[in-house]
Amino acid sequence: MASLNVGDWLRSGSPWETGPPHAIETHAAIVFLAGELAYKMKKPVDLGYLDFSSLAKRHAALARELELNRRTAPATYLRLVPVVERHGQLALGGEGRIVEWLLEMQRFPNGSLLSEVADSGTLSESMVEQLAAHAASFHDAATVISGYDWPAAVARIARENASDLESQAHVFDARTLDISHDAREQAHKRCALALERQSLDVRRCHGDMHLANACLDHGTPTLFDCIEFDDFYANIPPLYDIAFLLMDLIARGLHRHANRALNAWAMHRLPNAWPSVMTSLAALPLYLLLRAEIRAKTEARRPGGKTMAQRYLTLAKTLADRGVPQLIAIGGLSGTGKSSLAKAIAWRMGGGAGAIHLRTDVVRKRLAGVAMAQRLPESAYAQTASNRTYSELAALVRCALNAGASVIVDAVFARDRERIAIEQIARDAGVQFTGIWLEAPAAVLEQRVGQRLGDASDADVEVVRRQLSYDLGDIAWIRVDASPSAEEIEHHVLARIGPALTQVKGYAGDLA
Repeated sequence: MASLNVGDWLRSGSPWETGPPHAIETHAAIVFLAGELAYKMKKPVDLGYLDFSSLAKRHAALARELELNRRTAPATYLRLVPVVERHGQLALGGEGRIVEWLLEMQRFPNGSLLSEVADSGTLSESMVEQLAAHAASFHDAATVISGYDWPAAVARIARENASDLESQAHVFDARTLDISHDAREQAHKRCALALERQSLDVRRCHGDMHLANACLDHGTPTLFDCIEFDDFYANIPPLYDIAFLLMDLIARGLHRHANRALNAWAMHRLPNAWPSVMTSLAALPLYLLLRAEIRAKTEARRPGGKTMAQRYLTLAKTLADRGVPQLIAIGGLSGTGKSSLAKAIAWRMGGGAGAIHLRTDVVRKRLAGVAMAQRLPESAYAQTASNRTYSELAALVRCALNAGASVIVDAVFARDRERIAIEQIARDAGVQFTGIWLEAPAAVLEQRVGQRLGDASDADVEVVRRQLSYDLGDIAWIRVDASPSAEEIEHHVLARIGPALTQVKGYAGDLA
């Protein structure tokens, strides 16, 4: 019995007591939503880059999809179910001649796709950070592909993008394509060495990591629907994988969300991966550009997608420009609002997904292998441990700056030598340095640390009182009164250093 008949039988609702299901159809599959479950059926198509033309190939693809997606969403991907024919009738499972295979999945509630949450205006930075941390853990556990020629793979991706875009002359004019080609070529040349190094970090990744392939599973952001049909598009470095999510957020005008995603992902990688993560940032502008081009050519194939496709291609060439790297350090006693200010500035720096934000509290917790909200013992703050934290921080700053990324560091920086050391890193890298020192009355600091919940900082009122007795030495950085609200401090600091920041062009509303 033909697969088309199976599709009609499934659409009729005969296999389920819930009646006719809602069907979601793509170019290569149909998903039937029946009650609390969903069933995916591959179409018998051969599109060149995927081939589901035989029952055996469709079965293999679904089995692979089940195996791979259980890595990130084990509670969603349940089992394979055969459609069988017996006595001239179709049935789900049981004895009979297998005529089709379905992937059975736990259905998630309507509106729980993160793309839908973003469209509703309720996608929080916390959700994005949780998703990025989820992606980081997934990437650390992903199988490493040895002996892979990543520069050759990137060259193929770039050629495919160029060819596909040029074939869509009815959507993209020649001048736009020329500009896009030049931006791609320049971005490609700038990161040639980084691409070579990335050959050592190719893993079996997700491959299609954007907001429509993530959902809220009982409130927890979860990745699903990875690429299973062609290993070429999923055997990639983790940074190229996460770049799709970053580009998707930027395209929706969620620049600060994209920056928080980048930083949450980077710092939730295992600490032994941090140096390679920072070094790989040299390739991020190219990765963002390629991801935007992929979305552009995909939208161009969609009926009514011309305008959206053109906007993605415009975005692509913009993402190739990282701007001039710089280093900003924010110091101050606990409770002055260093991290809040750093987050407010980081997304405005460096173009693309913004600056890398490095925080001593986070570095210390990650090195100790504990959760951000878990309190460390006093020994973790002894001079030896603090020296290790600052040393690790300095090494990461150097790696990121050498990769052409802008960096913002927040730490107490209570000692002259700590402030001198961070300034020296900027001088050695030949980048602009800006130091900001936040200060506020003791009562304000004590009140703020007393109200903290779930923060990476372990500082409490006693810590603040101890810090207030420090001999801070001569502080030559820009001194800012941190007594007002976070918003007022942000506006004040931006008024002082705003011209030095790379201006972020607005896309809000363009691509959402």
